[in-house]
Amino acid sequence: MPHNLAQVFRRLRRDERGNVFVLFGAAAIPLLLIMGGAVDFSRYTRYKTDLSNAVDSASLALARQHPDYTAAQAKTFVTNYVTAMNLGDNQFTVQSFDATKLDNGFTVTATGNMKTMFLPLGKFAKSGTGINSMDVNITAQVMNSSNRVELALVMDNTGSMNCGATLSTTCVNDWSSPGTDSRIVAVKAAAKTLVDTLMPDNLDDKNLVKIAIVPFEGQVNVASSGFDVTAPPTWIDWSNVGNPTWEGVNFGLANTSTQASCTTFGTTCKRIGHKWLFSQLTQRQPTVKWAGCVEMRAGTYELSDAAPDTTIADSLFVPFFSPDEPDSPTTAGRSGATRNDYDSNGSTSGGTQYSFMNDYLSDKTAALPPAAQKAFDKYKYATVSSVNYPKFWTGRMDVEGLLSPYEYGPNRGCPRPIYPLANANNKTAIKSQIDSMIAYWSSGTFLPTGLVWGWHVLSPGIPYTEGTKPGDQYYDKTVKAIVFFTDGENDVTDDGNPNVSRYNGYSYVGSVATGTSTHRLSTTASGAITALDTKTATLCTNVKTNGTPSDTTDDIRLYVVTFGTISSDTATLMTNCASVVQGTTLYYHAPTTADLQDIFAAIGKDLSDIHLSM
Repeated sequence: MPHNLAQVFRRLRRDERGNVFVLFGAAAIPLLLIMGGAVDFSRYTRYKTDLSNAVDSASLALARQHPDYTAAQAKTFVTNYVTAMNLGDNQFTVQSFDATKLDNGFTVTATGNMKTMFLPLGKFAKSGTGINSMDVNITAQVMNSSNRVELALVMDNTGSMNCGATLSTTCVNDWSSPGTDSRIVAVKAAAKTLVDTLMPDNLDDKNLVKIAIVPFEGQVNVASSGFDVTAPPTWIDWSNVGNPTWEGVNFGLANTSTQASCTTFGTTCKRIGHKWLFSQLTQRQPTVKWAGCVEMRAGTYELSDAAPDTTIADSLFVPFFSPDEPDSPTTAGRSGATRNDYDSNGSTSGGTQYSFMNDYLSDKTAALPPAAQKAFDKYKYATVSSVNYPKFWTGRMDVEGLLSPYEYGPNRGCPRPIYPLANANNKTAIKSQIDSMIAYWSSGTFLPTGLVWGWHVLSPGIPYTEGTKPGDQYYDKTVKAIVFFTDGENDVTDDGNPNVSRYNGYSYVGSVATGTSTHRLSTTASGAITALDTKTATLCTNVKTNGTPSDTTDDIRLYVVTFGTISSDTATLMTNCASVVQGTTLYYHAPTTADLQDIFAAIGKDLSDIHLSM
C-alpha cells in the first residue's frame, strides 16, 4: 500500500491543473501521517497492553507456584506461559523473554515488535523519515511482600449439606455417612484446596497466612482447644441466674438460693441460668455437660463485635441449652411414665397430636405442654435414690462427645467447635478440622450466627485474640477476609409443633412455654425468616466496615459463596453482602458441586495475589 500511495502523490505533485489539487497534494501526506499515525499508536498500545498483562500474569504465577526456580527455569516457565496465550499475529511478534532471580522474587522482561501501517509514509514528508516498526519492551518485577492474610472460613453445616443436587428427607438426615456427591463432601474438598493454595509447603514465612474454621448451624460452638466447658472464661454468662435478656426465658422463675419455683420477679426471684440446668444433668450423668455452643447476644450486641463486659449482662455470651420438650404420646419402648397427649388447642384429646423432636427427660408434671416445657423441677438433682432427679429416656441422651451432632439433649444440633486463626505450621490441623465437620439437620439455616462469629475470630479482642491488633507492625499490611459459604437461605425448621421451630441460637420462634412477649424474631416461621434476612443485611455491612458503617472502605474482605437453587431475593441479599474490590463483586454462586472447586480456586488465587507486589 505505501508504494501505491506514493505513485498517487507523485502524480498529484506534478499535476498543475488547479490550485485545489496543489493544496491537496501538499496537505495529504501530513494528514495521513496524523490520522494513520494515530491508528498505529492505538495498535501499539493494544499490543503492549496485551503483552504487559500476559507478563504480569506469568510473573505472578511464577512467584506463586515456583518461588524456588532458578533464573533459567523461570525464563522457560514465563516463555511457555506467555506463548500459550497466542499473542502474536502477522503484524506483531513476541521476540524474547528473560528472567532474573532476586533475593525475594523475580524480574521478568519481554520484547516484541509491531509492523506499522501508516508511519512508513513519513519518508515522503519533508523530513523524509518513516517508521517501519515499533519495539515493545516490558519489565515486571514480582516480590514476595510483607502483606499478610487472616482468613475465616465460615461453613454451613446444616442438614441439606448431606445431599447432592436434590434435597430429600433421606439425605438431609444422613449425617453419619453422606454420599460422595454430597455438598458437604464437595465443599470440604474445595476448602482444603484453598488451604493448600494459600499455604504451600514451600511458604517461607509461615505467618503470612492464618486461617480459622467456623462451622455453623442454628448456633456456633466456641469450645475450641483448651476451652474448659465446666469452668468457661468470664465472657460466658456461667451463672445459676439468667442475667442476659434471653437467658432462661423458656423456664419458670426460681429462688436464687434454693431454686424453688417462685412467681414474682425480684431480688431473689430470677430466671434460671443455663449453668444450673447443665450442672443438674451433669450430677445425674457426668458425661452429659455443656458442649460449648452459644446463643446470639441481645440488643445492639447481637450484630456487633463489641467486647464482652462482665458489668453488662447482655454483652456476655449465653451457653446454648435446648430444653427438654414435653413428653410425646406413649409409643412402644417408651413406657413407665405419665405422658401428656395434646393437640393444637392444648387439649388432651382430639385434634392433631404433635410429637416434639427433643424429648429427652421424663416430665414430672401432669400439666399440658406449655407448663411441662417450662417446668425446671425435672432437671433438679437430689440423690440417685430419690425420685427427684433427672430421668433420661433410654437412648435419648447423646453423650458421645464433640464428634457427635447431639441428636437429643441440651446440646442438640451443636456443630464442631470453631478452630481459631492458625498459621501455616498448623496446615495439617486446619485441614483436619475441615474434614471433621458434620452436617446435621437440626434447627434450620441461621446465617447471622455463622457470619458474626467469622467476624469475632478475625478481630483481636476477646473472645478470640489471635487476630493482628492495631499497633502491631503488620496490622496495616494484613488483609482480613471471610469466605462465607451456605447452600441455602435463612430458613426455620418448622415441624408443625407449638414451638413453631426447633431450638436455635435465637431460642424458639413461638415457644409453648414463653408466650408472644418474649419472641426474639417473630411469632411465625415466615416472619422469623424476614427478620433474619434483615439482620443478615445489617450484619454484612457491619462486618465489611468492621463496625463503622459510615466508612465506605471495606476493612474486612467478604467473599460470599452460595450453592444450588436460591431465590432471586436471596441472590440479591448475598450479592449485596459481598465486598466489591476494584469494581468486582466478590459473590459467587455454584449451581453444582463441581463448580465449588473452581470458585474456591478463584478465591485462593485472589487472596494469594495479596502476597505479591508488582
